[in-house]
Amino acid sequence: MFRKSRFFPALTVLALGACATVAEEQLSTIIVDDESYVLRTRTIEGPNGPFETTSARVRGKYFICKIDSPGDCEAAVRRGREANIFDRDSI
Repeated sequence: MFRKSRFFPALTVLALGACATVAEEQLSTIIVDDESYVLRTRTIEGPNGPFETTSARVRGKYFICKIDSPGDCEAAVRRGREANIFDRDSI
């Protein structure tokens, strides 16, 4: 009998991460409610070619956002401020 494991997606991410490298990283800032936050945009060289990922840093954790989507990174900052940083499921 096959049992579903909640660790399988994590193992998949680890396996894919081992095949990808960060080719470039750019840091910028975003202002939300008069506070400055760091946005990190990385170009990842993966097995199927390069792709970009952006995340907002809030209290030492990164929250993924779409930099080209208006308001998405601001929403990521707000999600980060509301998240319980000690609860893995909230991130």
